[in-house]
Amino acid sequence: MACLKTKRTVLLAEQEATYGTDPTPVNTANAIEAYDVTYTINADMKERNPGNSDLSMFPEARGKTSVEIKFSTKVRGQGTAGMEARLGPLLQACGMSSTIVSSTSVTNAPLSATFLSAAIWVYIDGVICKATGCVGDLEMDLTSGEFGMFNFTFKGIYEIPIDGAIVDPTFDTPDPEIVKACTFTFGGYAAIIEKLSFRLNNVIAERPDFNQTEGIKGYCITGRNPEGSMTVEALIRAECNADFYSYFHNRTVKALSFVLGGTAGNILTWTSSYCYLRAPVWGDREGSRTFELPFQMARSTGNDEFSLAWT
Repeated sequence: MACLKTKRTVLLAEQEATYGTDPTPVNTANAIEAYDVTYTINADMKERNPGNSDLSMFPEARGKTSVEIKFSTKVRGQGTAGMEARLGPLLQACGMSSTIVSSTSVTNAPLSATFLSAAIWVYIDGVICKATGCVGDLEMDLTSGEFGMFNFTFKGIYEIPIDGAIVDPTFDTPDPEIVKACTFTFGGYAAIIEKLSFRLNNVIAERPDFNQTEGIKGYCITGRNPEGSMTVEALIRAECNADFYSYFHNRTVKALSFVLGGTAGNILTWTSSYCYLRAPVWGDREGSRTFELPFQMARSTGNDEFSLAWT
């Protein structure tokens, strides 16, 4: 009997037409190039420890049971402008809209209603772990000279894993982009920047329901507070044309813009027009000073904290 190989892990994800109803994702259309995949069963085990003539415990019972799936994937488009990438259903299951302009662009932005969900299948060599009704949270990490990465955390409805042959995945065709030759500005200032991160900070609320097999109807997004952080080279005010302390002190709104990639169908433009700096922190990088600049991405009129445009 052969052992199960860690590298032989394949993740499929497909948007659900009806919450909690499995659309049966397939390897040729729904495979995600996933890294560091973890599949965790969260079971609320209930003790039975009544007064008795001995100190031994009675068997536990399994209460509400759900699934958490975490993984990373490289930032990449579909390869054709105006066509949604494999990542699209995952971004929408994290509370984003998807606006498609044929042959031109796909834009993701925050939603406050009409949320969508996804079914996620994780093949762990000879075992298939399925979860439906998945909604989640997203982080994006960009570091100079590295691949841009999306980090996802999803919660979904549990079902018992089954044996099944692993599938051969077909991924989106364009190569993922290295974070270099980019265009970045904050308040119009083109900082010398090493790192940029983004977090949706979605609130994922459980929906308990004792009519359901596992005691949970599913999950829904009930709030968010998008935030980010950047690591930039520190300069004196007169040289950098950006007074970060003043921006923080006076709560000055600034726009952030970032463009990754240069090939049509694989260009990502991240825009956040209403950024407010939190307290700047001095850093050190091999003896030179940096600024760690945390910021909030706030609303103007609502559902406009940021946008991700794929062109």
